[in-house]
Amino acid sequence: MRAPILKRYIASEILPGFLVNMLVFTSIMLMAKVMDMANLVISKGVGLSVVIEILLLATPKVLSMTLPMGTLLAVLTAFLRLSADSELTVLRASGVSLYQMSPPVLIFGATVGLLTAVFSLWLAPEANWRFKAQLLDLAKARADLAIEEQTFVRSFQGLVMYVSQLTPGADQMRQVFIHDGRSEGEAAVIVAQRGQLGLDRDKGALLFHLEDGVIDRVYHDSPNTDSIFFQTYELKISPGEEFEGGDDQGLSRGRSEFTTGELLLQADRSTTESGHRVTYRLEWHRRWALPFTSFVMALIGLPLGASFRVRGRNFALLMGLGVFIVYYVLFSLGWSLAESGLAPPGPAIWASNVILAILGGYMLRRINRGVPVDPLEYLRRLVTGTGKPRSTSRVKTS
Repeated sequence: MRAPILKRYIASEILPGFLVNMLVFTSIMLMAKVMDMANLVISKGVGLSVVIEILLLATPKVLSMTLPMGTLLAVLTAFLRLSADSELTVLRASGVSLYQMSPPVLIFGATVGLLTAVFSLWLAPEANWRFKAQLLDLAKARADLAIEEQTFVRSFQGLVMYVSQLTPGADQMRQVFIHDGRSEGEAAVIVAQRGQLGLDRDKGALLFHLEDGVIDRVYHDSPNTDSIFFQTYELKISPGEEFEGGDDQGLSRGRSEFTTGELLLQADRSTTESGHRVTYRLEWHRRWALPFTSFVMALIGLPLGASFRVRGRNFALLMGLGVFIVYYVLFSLGWSLAESGLAPPGPAIWASNVILAILGGYMLRRINRGVPVDPLEYLRRLVTGTGKPRSTSRVKTS
């Protein structure tokens, strides 16, 4: 088989599986958000266009994680199929080595790596920031929908609210009663003549503007109470508190929302005591490492797929999950070591990619020489201490 024809044939085996894998993996990872958004549409009356926009903003971050997964499984499935149908055996018998089959795989891995870089380095941070801003608008919309007059409202975490009179749109409220139990060790009862729900974008918060009222604070370990009379008072609710499982970081940029260039600037500005310096550097290296991860997954998928003659996608899925578990353990270990100060951020993040790349190159060399790669045999000999597995010059066919 001529080299161009062989390259096109291998590429045609990889691409369809990659597209299917990306569709499946991305849909699964977005499913939880889809269910939450569907609940907002059905029960809270949030516009469908807003929900679709939120899902689109969540997609770049998901794609930056699913692209390496789809790459590994696509290459692995393609070569398992070629091996199961004895096509690899025929090619090897015709004098075609695995090295000659690797260019389309490596080109595919590099292409997906570039695509991953676009999402990881540029699109995902900006989408994450707009996603948080959109959630603030959605929080305001949901808060307006949640407040009903002459009804005890418990939609805000830690708060119980009662409004005697409410104008349409929840713009103006009269005779407002609020029980605030968010602070540990104390509770506050707020009574105000008038109130209005507002949105402070600079602070990234929902604000209850209250007028002419009193705050009674009750301490759990003391029989005394404090009463504070006010003319105006603002009660802050950070975005996400009215959503179950939401965060309370407000609309300030976190490490996932800063642009890639801003991360190093923030790291330089942060103090060592704050702990953000290492976190920002870890995030910077993580974004750059993800594109290389896609390439490494293509590299390791080739020898793994050529090592077995097994039909069916289940085996490929299980093997792919095994590789990702190893990668995730190594990555998490590196992150933890860097956060604890036991390793520099750069080597800690890149170690998982380097280890898998070396492993992939080693396996490719052994398979190309006709030496089987049997993990179970390695483990058995490691446990029994009987030395290295025997080498063989024949091509593995089963």
